[in-house]
Amino acid sequence: MTYLTPDLRRDLARAALSVAADTPWREATLAKLAQAIGRPVSDFYPVSLWEAVDCVEEAFDRAVGDNLDALDPGQSVRDRLFDLIMKRFEAMEPHRAAVLAMEQGIDRDPTLIASAHQRHVRCARWVLALAGLEADGMTGQARAQGLGVIIGQARAAWRGDDAGDFAKTMASLDKNLRRAEEMFGRWAGFEAKPKSDESVAP
Repeated sequence: MTYLTPDLRRDLARAALSVAADTPWREATLAKLAQAIGRPVSDFYPVSLWEAVDCVEEAFDRAVGDNLDALDPGQSVRDRLFDLIMKRFEAMEPHRAAVLAMEQGIDRDPTLIASAHQRHVRCARWVLALAGLEADGMTGQARAQGLGVIIGQARAAWRGDDAGDFAKTMASLDKNLRRAEEMFGRWAGFEAKPKSDESVAP
């Protein structure tokens, strides 16, 4: 992948979202992206449109790390993961039209499907780290792969949500996180379910 400075990556993300909101993505060009943010197109050498999309996804990932003080430290791991992943969808929502435009035709291209999964895994690694779970080594990689699939399924549900309504997104995410908790338990990083408080005093 081409090395780009953080500032240029942020500018590419802004440009891609701006162009995709008003133009079919198949008609997007680097020249249009540069024009959208007032930069010379030479600044984007040798960037591809695929990398511009990657910059957009990276910007949404970074948004997950904002305002972490709002998270409840007493939450279960599952609830923590749920809230962190939903922060990403909340960051995406104002750009719904642009995101959907960039995704048009993705389901018919195996290469784009594979690229999308790798982005979901990258997001999963970041979410796991923010949640305080291991994201490295064999166990961490397996967790990231599994959570990446869950994020991808929630994203498919998000496409079907009405604007501003996360009902399908939250239902998919909650169902699949609960399923992962039940199937893999502590191995996947989930805490053991708390015991009932209905214990009898000695």
